[in-house]
Formats: sequence, structure tokens, C-alpha cells
Amino acid sequence: MGSESEIPMSSQKPRSCAENGEIKIDYTAAQMDSDEGSLGPTTGSKRPFDVAGVFPNLKIKPGQINQIASGKNPVSILNELFATLTYEVESVSGPAHDPMFVLSLKVKSCEQKFFGSGPSKKIARNSAALNALRLIFNISQKEDSFASFQSDDSPQKEGREGMLKRFRTLDDKTFDKPSPSKRKRLDINLTDKNPVSILNELRVGVKYEVVDVTGPPHNPVFNVYVEVDGQKYYGIGMSKKTARAKAAEEALKSFVQFPINGTIFSMSNATVKNTDFTSDKISDENKPTAVIPPRDKNPVMLLNELYPNAVYTFTHHETDIVNRFKTTIAIENDSFSGTGSSKRNSKCAAAKIALAKLIKYVPSSILNGTQSDLGSNMTRESMLKADGIGKMVNDKFSEVMEGDTQHQRRKVLAGIVMTRSDTLDDAEVLCVTTGTKCVSGGHICLNGTSLNDMHAEILARRCLISYLFDQLELITDPELTSTSIFTLKENNRGYRLKDGVEFHLYINTAPCGDARIFSPHEDSGIDRHPNRISRGQLRTKIESGEGTIPIKGTFVFQTWDGIIQGERLLTMSCSDKICKWNVMGLQGALLSHFIEPIYLKSLVLGGLMKESHLYRAICGRIENTLQGLPPPFLLNRPEMLKSTSLEGRQAQKAPSFAVIWAKDMENPEVVFTDTGKTNTGISAVCKQNIAVKFFRLHNKLSTIDDDEINMRSYGDAKESVKTYVATRQVLYEAFQKAQLGRWVAKPIEQDLFEFFEPAQSGPIE
Repeated sequence: MGSESEIPMSSQKPRSCAENGEIKIDYTAAQMDSDEGSLGPTTGSKRPFDVAGVFPNLKIKPGQINQIASGKNPVSILNELFATLTYEVESVSGPAHDPMFVLSLKVKSCEQKFFGSGPSKKIARNSAALNALRLIFNISQKEDSFASFQSDDSPQKEGREGMLKRFRTLDDKTFDKPSPSKRKRLDINLTDKNPVSILNELRVGVKYEVVDVTGPPHNPVFNVYVEVDGQKYYGIGMSKKTARAKAAEEALKSFVQFPINGTIFSMSNATVKNTDFTSDKISDENKPTAVIPPRDKNPVMLLNELYPNAVYTFTHHETDIVNRFKTTIAIENDSFSGTGSSKRNSKCAAAKIALAKLIKYVPSSILNGTQSDLGSNMTRESMLKADGIGKMVNDKFSEVMEGDTQHQRRKVLAGIVMTRSDTLDDAEVLCVTTGTKCVSGGHICLNGTSLNDMHAEILARRCLISYLFDQLELITDPELTSTSIFTLKENNRGYRLKDGVEFHLYINTAPCGDARIFSPHEDSGIDRHPNRISRGQLRTKIESGEGTIPIKGTFVFQTWDGIIQGERLLTMSCSDKICKWNVMGLQGALLSHFIEPIYLKSLVLGGLMKESHLYRAICGRIENTLQGLPPPFLLNRPEMLKSTSLEGRQAQKAPSFAVIWAKDMENPEVVFTDTGKTNTGISAVCKQNIAVKFFRLHNKLSTIDDDEINMRSYGDAKESVKTYVATRQVLYEAFQKAQLGRWVAKPIEQDLFEFFEPAQSGPIE
């Protein structure tokens, strides 16, 4: 194997030098000797061995550093090849601050020893293991005495030769690198550590216990708790490690204030890669990457992670273009449903509702204080409330229009829901309506038998007025007084709503006018140009068309003969009318003789909601100019909510009819928008029928004030409510002070019909 010349012991370190871009390790200067063994079989005497002959200079290019066996060191590789390894310290030389260790390595029953030196025992062991691997590889190809090593000790999948081929790229810097000095303990960095590590530093000795394991064997869900300061904190995850991290996160939240929302939560859900922790270096690809916090995940994805046994059921309605798909999610004994124009949207809506009820889910943009398309004031309770109201209105519309596919077509759907408590348990749908057009100027009438504005939300309010008259009529019957939603005021002058009775308006899209003047894909819900001249302007609907236009500054009023001659009939936008309701109430002028103002509790939209624009449109634009309102009138600011079952944009022509259904109607009405009437008669909510109800009650009910009701005509009865008329004047002046334009009223001739004129009612279609 080598020469028989004796090699004296030397304490000189192996020399390493760089030549031509290569790193060389010269072992000739580190010739080793021992009194016990040599590099050959023991013969009872020293057998000198030529190290330079067996270990030629090892050459490694700089780019090949640390690419051995996926980062394993020579000792690890040798441990895989041989079961029994013995290391012994042969000698220690040099000063105390710079020692040199010489170690010998004995492999299994082989009598040969392999030597290594270095400034520490660890480096010396690695050096000896490297020498052993290279020497055994060379000898195994030449001598039969080492054949047993290949047959008995090599791994099944990879032989010794394959191991060493990967090993030849070792860099000597792996062994010569000095041990790192102790670093000063730094403060805990919450953004770089796992919650379990942080908790272990702050509370030493905490223990984690598995409460239970649910789910199928291939996809288990672990429930783990950790006890800190006598309090138990729980975590759920798809593995014990994830569950422990979440439990630690909950514990940390109880006594640590985190600088960044979601930092610890994201770390507890970080994806763990298969990293070899024996490697001295970690490549960039193994560094932890940013993880989407669960609240930023798609609701369907999050629901599937938390409830893998959830069952999805889909229903397809061919005739309903808007809510074509309905998804029902069954989780244990509960079911949650959502609708949408696509299966994906309906699944997402149903998942949001399920998460809100099961784990109090709220979108992260709301938690972080950023603008959300659901509204910045959206909480779990309000989100469930919005979804409940929207679902009730949509379900009622589907119910009343079942079988009438011709009139199910619609672009705007509205409805009013009445509640008697803080929950929706006793909620009641008072009406559902559709429509997007106004009457033609050639069909306006002088006796109040045609409807002027057939937009869905306007028709819904007319249905509410009719319902309120019916409730007041119950008071006139002593046996039915208790069933009415009204009660006599304490001063016995007029009536008020019973405690807890509230009204909620649902519209499947933003009301036309100022509330809809925005880009649906704006990056932020904050209006970056609030002072633009187009913001807050009063707008009018276009006759025989859709959309609105701003009012000209010089326009004052409309005339009957001008419209009949061909001038366009102008109708104020829905945004402007809702703003008016938030000051003057929903009840209108005639009911103001008997009851206090009634305001909306909430406005729920099914799509196209930008909170800043909606708030400005329905109340915000007159906040600074509305002054001198007579009591009990005020500026109402309803809750602005958005349903999770969103309705997309419909690129189609609006139908030329409107549908009206109100409580106690056997069948819905179909009103044609060009005439404002049904095909066989007049609408149940037209001015004429409202006037009939008022005429029947005006002398049977207690009035709010002592003002005498002028019953000469419909218009005179409205104008005889002094406080209501004064409030209207204050409102119109507020619009003008804000330079938003003048309110455009219908020709006065429309309201001059008399009460005794009989209504031309007919069968309701």
C-alpha cells in the first residue's frame, strides 16, 4: 500500500493554499504516527505509511463547496456505511489558545487506523473520517481484504462508490472554519420566530396536551391545548405541530402585544419545508416565505381546512339569471346557503355565512382597519344580518314569482323587512318589488291612477306606506288594536311605533344617482376626490331610459302643458329620494298627520357598494348645510350593509314592466312602465288608492297637532302638515346651500284630484 519508511509525528497543521482558482489541501505536512497502530495491518511493529501516496492533494473548485450528500459531513456518511466506529485522541499539541488535536479512527474490525488533525476535536474527527473514506475507497478496488465491506456494510440503494462520488466536492473550509463565538442574547423578534419558540422563552416548561383527534385517518384534525398561568389555550390544526403553534399563539395574545397584526398567526401556519438541519448553510429557497393568513384566504378554502367533512349541494335555476346557482353547505346538523350568478360565487357566499356563524369569521381587511367592499362598520353580527335580510327578500321573490318565468326577469330587486327585536327570528318581509323605469310623459294623469316612478326601491316605499295605513286601521277596531305595530303616544296626540319595531330596505344594487357614480374597480373605498363638482349633485332619471343626469343650475320646475307638448318628464334619482327619506321619514306627508317620522334602520345592498359614496349620497352631502329642522325630524344615518351573495353586472336591456308584491296580496302585480298601470286596472299603491285609505281614516284617528286637515284635494291634504312642509323646505335649502342643485317636483296639477273621486280599481294581475 505504501512505503515502509517511518513517519515522525508532527504538530504542524495541514497546509491549504489557492492556486489557479482551486483550493488544495496538502496532507503531506500532516504526516501522522502512533505507538499503537499504522495504516496497515498490525504486525507487532510500527509499519510506516506514506500518507502522500494514499491521499493525493484534494482539489475543489469554489463553486462546489458544501455539495456533499445533500450537506452531510464525512462522519455522517461513514456512519451510514459502517455500524461501529471508534475515535481516540492520539495527542494534543500547541498552546492552550491554539491547540492541535490528532485523532485516530478505527472502522469495525479493521486493524488499520485512519488519522485526522485539526484545531478542535470535531474538525479532527471529520478529517479522520475523510481520510478513511478516501483510503477505503481506493483499497476496496485493489485488495480482496476489503471486499467484505462492500458486500456487508454498503447501503442497499446506494453503494460506497456512489456515496464517495458525491463526497469528492467537500471544501476544506468546512473543517477549518472556527467555532462561532457566543453571541449576546437578543430581544425576541416576534416576526422571525414560531409562536412555540417564543412561548418557551417566556414561559419555561409549558406542556402541550392533545384533547382529541377528529376527521378521517388520511386527513385528521388535532385539538391541542397549552396551560399558561393556570389558563388553558386551545389550537386546532391539520397536524400536531400546527395545532401547538396556534395554541401558543392564543396564549401569547393574552399577555404579549404584537407590533403587527397577524404576524404570529402567519408564522403558526407557515409551510415547513424538508430542510436538512445538519447542513452548515441553508439556501435561499429553503428560507420561510410569506404565508397568507387564514382570514385572507378564500372562504371556501378556509372552510374546507377547518371542516373537511362539509357537504356541498348545488341547485341550478335556469330561469333566474341573477341568482342562477344556489349552494347549500351541510356541516353536522347545520346548513348554510348562498346564491350567485356562478357556482363559484354561490359557494363563496355560503362559505362566508358558514364561517361567520361557526367561527365568528370577519374579513381581515376590516380587522386591519382597511376599506372593505362589505363596509368598514361590518361586524360578524351585521354581516349575518345583511345576509339574512337579503336572503329573505330573494327567497320571497322566488316564492311569489314561481311559475311566472316571463316576469321573473329583472335588473333591480328591492324589498322592505320589518323586525321586532335585535335578531331576525321574527323578521317579516313586507314587500318585494322590481323595476328600473319611469312613466312616459304622455301617460301622466290628473287623478293619481298611474305610477310615476317604477324603480324598485321607490315602489317598495309605496308598499310600506300602504302597510302603515292598514296598521293604523287596526287601531280603529278595539279587538285588533293590540295586533297593530302602532301605539298611542303618552300625550294621547298621535301614534308611534311600538318598541323594537324597525324597518330595513334591501336593494340588490346601489340606488341610481349619486350613490352609483363611481368606478366598481376602484382600488380603495375612500373617495380621493371628494370635492369634485360631480360629487353629491342632485340628478334626475331619464324618461324611457336608464341612468341619471345632473340637474341644470337654472332649472326651477316642470309644467303640465310643457310635458304634454313633448318636454321630457324629470324624476329625481333614487339616491336623492333616499336622502330625502333620511330627513323627512318614510311615512310621507299624509301619514305625518297621525304618526311620528319613521326612519330606516339599515340599508342593505346586494352589490355595487362603495361605502364612502353611498354615505355621501344618502345623508353625508347635507350634513354641514342642514340647519333648523323642526322636531321631531332629524338627519338619519342608517346602517350601510352589504350581502355576501353578490350580484354581478347584467349586460341586458331592462324589462318594460315592474313587479309589486306586498303583504296580504294573493298574487303580485305586474305594472307596465310606459303607462304606470296594470293591463286591467290601476296599481294597489298608486296615489288614488293611498288617498282612499287616508280619507277613510282621517276623522277616526288622533292627530299629532291641532292643525286642521284641508280635505279639498289630495295636494291640499299633504300641504296642511305644517311641520312636514317646513322640514321639506329646510331640506331643499340645504341642497342649494351645498351647491348641489334644486329639487325638481312634478307639475302641481298631478295632486289636485279630489278625495271623493272613486278609484278605478280592477283585478290584480
